[in-house]
Amino acid sequence: MKVGVGDSAPGFSMDSVNKGRIELSRYSGASLVLVFGRYFGCPVCQDDFDELIELSGKTDVPIIYFTQSLEGSARKYLEGYDVDFPVIPVPNENGYKIYKEYSVGMMGFNTMLGILRRAGEVKKKGKVHGDYEGRETQSPADFVIDGNGKISRVNRGLLDGDALLEFLGSL
Repeated sequence: MKVGVGDSAPGFSMDSVNKGRIELSRYSGASLVLVFGRYFGCPVCQDDFDELIELSGKTDVPIIYFTQSLEGSARKYLEGYDVDFPVIPVPNENGYKIYKEYSVGMMGFNTMLGILRRAGEVKKKGKVHGDYEGRETQSPADFVIDGNGKISRVNRGLLDGDALLEFLGSL
Protein backbone atom coordinates (compact mmCIF):
# COMPACT_ATOMS: atom_id res chain seq x y z
CA MET A 1 0.00 0.00 0.00
CA LYS A 2 1.40 3.39 -0.99
CA VAL A 3 1.70 6.09 1.62
CA GLY A 4 0.03 9.28 0.52
CA VAL A 5 -1.38 12.61 1.55
CA GLY A 6 -3.02 12.38 4.98
CA ASP A 7 -1.07 9.29 6.05
CA SER A 8 1.31 9.29 8.99
CA ALA A 9 4.90 9.62 7.85
CA PRO A 10 6.91 6.45 8.52
CA GLY A 11 9.44 7.17 11.27
CA PHE A 12 13.17 6.65 10.95
CA SER A 13 16.44 7.08 12.77
CA MET A 14 19.44 7.05 10.43
CA ASP A 15 22.98 8.37 10.19
CA SER A 16 23.69 11.20 7.78
CA VAL A 17 27.13 11.84 6.31
CA ASN A 18 27.17 15.47 7.37
CA LYS A 19 24.78 16.13 10.29
CA GLY A 20 25.00 13.08 12.55
CA ARG A 21 22.07 10.90 13.51
CA ILE A 22 18.74 12.08 12.13
CA GLU A 23 15.38 11.07 13.58
CA LEU A 24 12.03 12.03 12.13
CA SER A 25 10.64 12.55 15.65
CA ARG A 26 13.15 15.39 16.15
CA TYR A 27 11.13 17.48 13.69
CA SER A 28 7.79 17.09 15.47
CA GLY A 29 5.72 20.26 15.47
CA ALA A 30 7.20 21.69 12.29
CA SER A 31 6.93 21.02 8.57
CA LEU A 32 9.69 19.03 6.91
CA VAL A 33 10.70 18.11 3.35
CA LEU A 34 12.03 14.63 2.57
CA VAL A 35 13.75 14.23 -0.80
CA PHE A 36 14.59 10.81 -2.20
CA GLY A 37 17.28 10.98 -4.86
CA ARG A 38 18.75 8.18 -6.87
CA TYR A 39 22.56 8.35 -6.54
CA PHE A 40 25.25 10.98 -6.97
CA GLY A 41 26.68 9.38 -10.13
CA CYS A 42 23.49 10.32 -11.99
CA PRO A 43 23.98 13.67 -13.79
CA VAL A 44 20.28 14.58 -13.56
CA CYS A 45 20.39 13.81 -9.84
CA GLN A 46 23.46 16.03 -9.51
CA ASP A 47 21.53 18.86 -11.14
CA ASP A 48 18.51 18.25 -8.89
CA PHE A 49 20.82 18.32 -5.85
CA ASP A 50 22.15 21.72 -6.97
CA GLU A 51 18.55 22.93 -7.25
CA LEU A 52 17.78 21.57 -3.79
CA ILE A 53 20.73 23.47 -2.28
CA GLU A 54 19.42 26.65 -3.89
CA LEU A 55 15.88 25.91 -2.71
CA SER A 56 17.07 25.31 0.86
CA GLY A 57 18.24 28.93 0.96
CA LYS A 58 14.76 30.14 0.04
CA THR A 59 12.77 28.37 2.77
CA ASP A 60 12.94 27.89 6.50
CA VAL A 61 11.40 24.41 6.19
CA PRO A 62 14.06 21.81 7.01
CA ILE A 63 15.08 19.35 4.29
CA ILE A 64 16.41 15.80 4.58
CA TYR A 65 17.97 14.18 1.49
CA PHE A 66 18.21 10.42 0.95
CA THR A 67 20.55 8.93 -1.66
CA GLN A 68 21.26 5.40 -2.81
CA SER A 69 24.96 6.28 -3.00
CA LEU A 70 27.34 4.57 -0.63
CA GLU A 71 28.50 6.54 2.41
CA GLY A 72 32.02 7.11 1.02
CA SER A 73 30.69 8.29 -2.33
CA ALA A 74 28.22 10.63 -0.66
CA ARG A 75 30.96 12.13 1.53
CA LYS A 76 33.21 12.59 -1.50
CA TYR A 77 30.43 14.18 -3.55
CA LEU A 78 29.63 16.69 -0.79
CA GLU A 79 33.24 17.95 -0.68
CA GLY A 80 33.23 21.57 -1.79
CA TYR A 81 29.46 21.94 -1.32
CA ASP A 82 27.92 24.04 1.42
CA VAL A 83 25.02 21.77 2.36
CA ASP A 84 22.98 22.83 5.37
CA PHE A 85 20.62 19.83 5.33
CA PRO A 86 21.32 16.19 6.24
CA VAL A 87 22.33 13.80 3.47
CA ILE A 88 21.56 10.19 4.35
CA PRO A 89 23.05 7.34 2.31
CA VAL A 90 20.72 4.36 1.90
CA PRO A 91 22.77 1.63 0.22
CA ASN A 92 21.27 -1.61 -1.05
CA GLU A 93 22.61 -3.60 1.91
CA ASN A 94 19.43 -2.72 3.79
CA GLY A 95 17.22 -3.22 0.73
CA TYR A 96 16.59 0.52 0.33
CA LYS A 97 14.25 0.15 3.30
CA ILE A 98 13.28 3.82 3.75
CA TYR A 99 12.46 4.06 0.03
CA LYS A 100 10.10 1.11 0.43
CA GLU A 101 8.51 2.56 3.58
CA TYR A 102 7.66 5.72 1.64
CA SER A 103 6.54 3.72 -1.41
CA VAL A 104 9.25 5.21 -3.62
CA GLY A 105 9.57 2.53 -6.27
CA MET A 106 10.63 2.32 -9.85
CA MET A 107 10.16 5.37 -12.03
CA GLY A 108 7.17 5.68 -14.26
CA PHE A 109 7.20 6.37 -17.96
CA ASN A 110 6.90 10.18 -17.60
CA THR A 111 9.77 10.33 -15.10
CA MET A 112 11.96 8.23 -17.37
CA LEU A 113 11.17 10.53 -20.30
CA GLY A 114 11.97 13.54 -18.11
CA ILE A 115 15.36 12.11 -17.20
CA LEU A 116 16.14 11.38 -20.85
CA ARG A 117 15.11 14.92 -21.86
CA ARG A 118 17.18 16.52 -19.12
CA ALA A 119 20.27 14.38 -19.78
CA GLY A 120 21.35 16.60 -22.67
CA GLU A 121 20.67 19.78 -20.71
CA VAL A 122 22.75 18.73 -17.74
CA LYS A 123 25.57 17.53 -19.97
CA LYS A 124 25.82 21.11 -21.29
CA LYS A 125 26.18 22.24 -17.66
CA GLY A 126 29.20 19.96 -17.30
CA LYS A 127 27.49 17.18 -15.35
CA VAL A 128 28.94 13.77 -16.19
CA HIS A 129 27.88 10.29 -15.22
CA GLY A 130 29.83 8.79 -12.34
CA ASP A 131 29.64 5.43 -10.64
CA TYR A 132 26.43 3.45 -10.82
CA GLU A 133 25.41 2.85 -7.20
CA GLY A 134 21.65 2.72 -7.00
CA ARG A 135 18.89 1.19 -9.01
CA GLU A 136 19.01 2.77 -12.45
CA THR A 137 15.22 2.66 -12.68
CA GLN A 138 14.68 4.08 -9.17
CA SER A 139 12.24 6.97 -9.09
CA PRO A 140 13.15 10.16 -7.29
CA ALA A 141 10.48 11.58 -4.99
CA ASP A 142 9.79 14.27 -2.45
CA PHE A 143 7.36 14.54 0.45
CA VAL A 144 6.26 17.34 2.74
CA ILE A 145 5.43 16.29 6.29
CA ASP A 146 3.33 18.62 8.43
CA GLY A 147 3.90 19.45 12.10
CA ASN A 148 1.60 16.61 13.14
CA GLY A 149 3.65 13.99 11.31
CA LYS A 150 1.17 13.66 8.44
CA ILE A 151 2.14 13.69 4.79
CA SER A 152 0.76 16.84 3.17
CA ARG A 153 2.39 16.64 -0.28
CA VAL A 154 3.71 13.77 -2.40
CA ASN A 155 5.68 13.95 -5.63
CA ARG A 156 6.93 10.64 -7.01
CA GLY A 157 8.99 11.91 -9.92
CA LEU A 158 11.64 14.47 -10.78
CA LEU A 159 12.18 17.33 -8.38
CA ASP A 160 10.24 20.46 -9.30
CA GLY A 161 11.79 23.05 -7.04
CA ASP A 162 9.41 25.83 -8.06
CA ALA A 163 6.31 23.73 -7.33
CA LEU A 164 7.78 22.57 -4.03
CA LEU A 165 8.68 26.11 -2.99
CA GLU A 166 5.20 27.32 -3.95
CA PHE A 167 3.64 24.59 -1.80
CA LEU A 168 5.91 25.43 1.13
CA GLY A 169 4.94 29.09 0.80
CA SER A 170 1.28 28.14 1.21
CA LEU A 171 1.85 26.46 4.58
